[in-house]
Amino acid sequence: MYFNLEVHLCIEGTGVLSKGRFAARKKSEIPMVSYQVIRDLKRETGYRTTLIQKVIVNGTEDITEEVKKIECKPIPPLDNIFW
Repeated sequence: MYFNLEVHLCIEGTGVLSKGRFAARKKSEIPMVSYQVIRDLKRETGYRTTLIQKVIVNGTEDITEEVKKIECKPIPPLDNIFW
């Protein structure tokens, strides 16, 4: 499924708006795809201090809090990974 994404960020005091059409296999994956878009924007801007202000899907659905929860998740320990 395709969805329209609108991301409002504040990068070191400067407002940035990014829009685009993206794909997800199911609706529950939209916050993760949105976070990946934000992560790519951070990489492009040199990992400067970035605050997520708003994340809007299809012009009406605000998923800002869901994306912020993904951003704040701790990195899992490598002890549990079996090679």
